[in-house]
Amino acid sequence: MSDYHGNGKLGFERNITILTKQVERLERELKDARERNEVQNKYWHGIGVERNTLKEKYNELETELYFCNRNNKVREVVDG
Repeated sequence: MSDYHGNGKLGFERNITILTKQVERLERELKDARERNEVQNKYWHGIGVERNTLKEKYNELETELYFCNRNNKVREVVDG
């Protein structure tokens, strides 16, 4: 019976050690995944900001082109 208790205790301690190492590995993997997600979020946020800026610039240029074309037509009518 003492062997059973001795092996049981050693087995339990070995299991605790294995589980502790697994938990530590999982914590490292989770930390790494969170850091990668943070970097990806910053990257995608930057792309979103750039996209919005380009859309605004596109709208400005489209409006400017409209008025230039309109002014050219008015000039043609007045001059011509």
